[in-house]
Amino acid sequence: MKVLMEVAIQIGVKGKEIPYEAQIIRVADEFEAITAKRQYKTHVGIIETLNILIEHATPTMKNAKTGKIKFLSPETMVGKIDKKVLKALFKMVIDDTEYEISARCEYLEFLKTEIKRLNDALKYYNKMQQASHPDKKEYFRQGAKYLLHANEEVDKIPIILEELKEAFKVRTAHIDKLYKEVKQIKKLRV
Repeated sequence: MKVLMEVAIQIGVKGKEIPYEAQIIRVADEFEAITAKRQYKTHVGIIETLNILIEHATPTMKNAKTGKIKFLSPETMVGKIDKKVLKALFKMVIDDTEYEISARCEYLEFLKTEIKRLNDALKYYNKMQQASHPDKKEYFRQGAKYLLHANEEVDKIPIILEELKEAFKVRTAHIDKLYKEVKQIKKLRV
């Protein structure tokens, strides 16, 4: 499909004459090129990238060589990117981000369950720490152990619980960021 765009450029096809498929590939390629992390350039966020693409969809009013303003007819008022293609990209980015939010929310539910399990185990752990009689210590150790997975150790319960709480906090913040990003994208106008 990228070949379609190159052929269109070589034969002098412009604006709405460029095949729709080639326009889609061009916008997708440009989006990927701007947002991709590379060792030789810094990462550009999605909102910044969409703003750059909006600029490319805006009809050019200045002649690049002379700097003079052109008076364009409605037929020639076309940006480098078709607005319909850009709107479709916006929808795809929003859908993709909302899917990511959904998946991360499911993971948050899993973390909540794990935190509850470890909070219950922590109660046994604390009682074990406070018990003075060896039999009671062992009783509470077994109670805590019963709530743990095979690879978890009773003595590490407070550490594991704190790590889970931190993971929950970080992922919640990321979901909030994604919600804000979707809200910003929906406000953008092409």
